[in-house]
Amino acid sequence: MAVATMVVLATGNAAVAFADDLSAKEIYERAAPATVRIIGKTGAGTGFIYDADKGLIVTNAHVVLDEPSLRVGVQDRAPVAARLLGIDPCEDLAVLTFSNPQPDLKALKFGDSKKVSFADNVTALGYPESIEAQGAQKPVFTTGAVQNPDVKDSTPDPDLPRYPETIQHSATLNPGNSGGPLLNGKAEVVGINTLSGVGDVQGQYYAISSDHVRPLLEQLAAGDVKNDPGWLLTTVQNPQLADYFAEEDAAKVAATQKEFKDQDGMVVTYSRTNSPAYKAKLGPGDVITGLKGTAVTSYADVCDVLQSAAPGETLPVDGMYSPLNANGKDMKAGEAWTTDLVVDKGK
Repeated sequence: MAVATMVVLATGNAAVAFADDLSAKEIYERAAPATVRIIGKTGAGTGFIYDADKGLIVTNAHVVLDEPSLRVGVQDRAPVAARLLGIDPCEDLAVLTFSNPQPDLKALKFGDSKKVSFADNVTALGYPESIEAQGAQKPVFTTGAVQNPDVKDSTPDPDLPRYPETIQHSATLNPGNSGGPLLNGKAEVVGINTLSGVGDVQGQYYAISSDHVRPLLEQLAAGDVKNDPGWLLTTVQNPQLADYFAEEDAAKVAATQKEFKDQDGMVVTYSRTNSPAYKAKLGPGDVITGLKGTAVTSYADVCDVLQSAAPGETLPVDGMYSPLNANGKDMKAGEAWTTDLVVDKGK
């Protein structure tokens, strides 16, 4: 074992190394075989194996949500089919497994995130988009220091859920790193990397604390689906709103944002066939303004209502038609509508 020199923290973001910390190379060698690349039809991200015997992988929900097919690549191995076991978009967590058993898997051990302190050394592993897509490859790593070990109720962007417990750190993350491990000096997972410079957190990086994650994994691995009505939502004034619709709808997107310049809400960009949202006749272009009598102006607002609802509860939904789905006859842009959303009972 390499012995690190003790560093005395003075000012700034310098990291503190402890005498029993592993070197960055040792941390990487331990963690890389268990850090996986998750490949969907519309995007890719990172995850890690936390139970080698059962082949269980944890990642962010936003990496796998509504992906019609998934593959997982383990270090130098070719990607193989995987299946989603359980998901909770409001916790931004999901558990998946290999469609067929895989030999000689390695797993990462969870550490105690409450023991993480300011300026501790941390290492992030993942598969950022900058590396060559597809095929056999290895994860990359970055190192940094803990800037805040216990960030409570973070809501960094209106398109993201509320994160109850996160670690803010300076180990650089990029798109594609989501779902990967944040490791302490013993190569233990103290967080799941989730946020990389979005909204008001430009240049800052956040991981969901391991102590928050661990109690949720058993139910997700058992097949629980929570807080997932089967929709994709984004804020009506999202600058990237046009990316969710066909190119020929660009004028309608611009008209929608102009129509709702003084009205906050969440735009439905997709509803999964036979999901609660689909059964409530919610579809692309619908602008949701209220849920269970509560105004919703962000995804965190939506999650606050969903997380407090009982399984099977009926939630009244208020909204308005937009230029994206108004037909000028029975559906006019700006016209109000109501419907009922029945909360999924889970698995």
